[in-house]
Amino acid sequence: MSSTLRNLFQNRNFVLLWCAYGISAVGDHLSEMAILATQDALKPDLDVTPLLARMTFLFMLPFPLIAPLAGVLADRLSRRWIMIFADLMRAAVLIFFFSLINFFTDTLHATWLQDWAPFIPLGMVGIFAAMFAPSRQAILPTLVPGDSLVQANALISGLGLIGTMAATVVSGVLADRGHLQFAFRLDAATFAASGLCVFMMTRKHAPGSARIHETPESFLTGLREGFRYVRGHRRVGQLLFIAAIFWFMGATVRSVAPAVVKQVYHGGFTEMARFPAWIALGIATGAIILTLLGRALRSEVAMSWSLVGTGVGIGGLALSVFAPLSPSTAHILGAVSIYIGGVFGAGITVSYNALLQRIVPNQFRGRVYGILNIVTVGSLLMATGTLGIPSWDNLDAWAGWILSGVSIVLIIVGIGSIWIRIRQLPLHARYAVAQELVQFICTFWYRLRRDGYCTIPRSGPVIITANHESTIDPFLIYSCCNYRYISFMIAAEYYNMRLAGSPIRWMKSIPVRRGENDMSATKTLSRRLKAGEALGIFIQGGIRNRSDEDDGLKNGVALFALRTGAKVIPAHISGTNQSESTVRPLFMRHNARIRFGPPVDLSEFKNSRGKDELNAASRKIFAAVKALAPANPPTPDADTDADADKVP
Repeated sequence: MSSTLRNLFQNRNFVLLWCAYGISAVGDHLSEMAILATQDALKPDLDVTPLLARMTFLFMLPFPLIAPLAGVLADRLSRRWIMIFADLMRAAVLIFFFSLINFFTDTLHATWLQDWAPFIPLGMVGIFAAMFAPSRQAILPTLVPGDSLVQANALISGLGLIGTMAATVVSGVLADRGHLQFAFRLDAATFAASGLCVFMMTRKHAPGSARIHETPESFLTGLREGFRYVRGHRRVGQLLFIAAIFWFMGATVRSVAPAVVKQVYHGGFTEMARFPAWIALGIATGAIILTLLGRALRSEVAMSWSLVGTGVGIGGLALSVFAPLSPSTAHILGAVSIYIGGVFGAGITVSYNALLQRIVPNQFRGRVYGILNIVTVGSLLMATGTLGIPSWDNLDAWAGWILSGVSIVLIIVGIGSIWIRIRQLPLHARYAVAQELVQFICTFWYRLRRDGYCTIPRSGPVIITANHESTIDPFLIYSCCNYRYISFMIAAEYYNMRLAGSPIRWMKSIPVRRGENDMSATKTLSRRLKAGEALGIFIQGGIRNRSDEDDGLKNGVALFALRTGAKVIPAHISGTNQSESTVRPLFMRHNARIRFGPPVDLSEFKNSRGKDELNAASRKIFAAVKALAPANPPTPDADTDADADKVP
């Protein structure tokens, strides 16, 4: 277990919030099949899609109405006590849920609301769920460090989906056996337990549970400031758009899936409950994967590719409807497909939540999450309202076509977001993708951490030089700079390797024949520097077992810097495993660390070209490299997150 996970599980307040969310996730779905059972949803002549759509619609309807005010409250009052109050009120409604269904059904019989009457108590639960959500989302960044937010969100999402999966299965069994009243009472107990977990959180270690500020501004003023903040931040707006698309499509799939189970797989309540459990299991698996990947996978990258992956998964579910398969085989295909969609769905939700929590200041976070709830729930209401409000004829028969449309939209949005993100980078698309891949490998497999800022200038001729102990050193430097190309002087035998040399060639490296006076490489290097490019040259020449060895330094860095006027940026690499093989380090685990320094001042050698002056300049450059070495070098095989990425 990494130190980040250890720290999270040693954080008492985070563990209590984690448990509270998981328990309340059980409560959100424990009585779902019981509500459908009260409406005889298994009747052959009854469409189940409108019933589930109405349930979801009424449960989520309070969110766009309550969430904005709840967001203001979360920025003004105790977030902890808001969550406790919301949990206790949900428990109270669930205790009397069966009686409330009968009351509204009898009262609104023979009116235009009779089709909606049984689901009104669910809307009452939704009121307090809308109050709970902004406080829960806004308090998390005050409990854990910013570089742990992805893993914290993944853990919360994973446990919540495991709870959802268990709840839907239990809900189906209870509904099939007719234990409806017991299902509602058990549901009430889960919310009471969630409130108890939040109550046990301590204010001393949870600054976000305290009042954020004491300003006497009105609710309307607070709301206006929240909307003004969102309008002024394009990145926040883009994340809200992605969230809206995902919720619209997710609500559509969730409403249509029971119809597929009933019409195509010929299943009952238990099978209907198991099917969304596969979604939950997929999301839980995705959350676990994100937890294991930690900071290696950038949230922007994960979100874009997860949109495509989710679309592919939903496409497989649509295929199970149209393919000429037996019901059991179609069920297996649908379950596997929706599981895959859930795995990638976790990447979407975890990523946009982590990005918002990093971007939005604490004083606006509650209101932004209130606005997020308006956007996401508004999209959900559009989807469920479209399916549940009109009197569609034989809507279940269109399930496959609806799922196909969802798949196509998600894939298009995912590819579009990838294209927009790549186009915004200063690198060519092919190199930008390669750089992101190298960055992922270095961060995850080589466990690279950058200490401090990357000092490589954004323009102008520059030489990056570092100590050289491992074959992976060029990739470590390359992964730390995503705003310009960095080419390296690489031994020709590495450059010409069929497989391992491919990424070296992608990096526009310059092959040089060792032991020879390679004039072609020299001319290429000079030409590129004069054109304002960035080049990486290891001042020690080949790989050394000791990074502090300054005997046999190569004068190429000093010579080309003085000849072309290029800046020299020193860097120090530590924590890499050494091997006599040049290929083996590419596949070994490392605990790499890198630190960049300020440009080396070579002005004293500006008018010197003698060998002694070049030797002195090289020694000065290498001294700057050695000065960046950590006081306590990391152990190559250690798994520690001690040195965090400090780039803002």
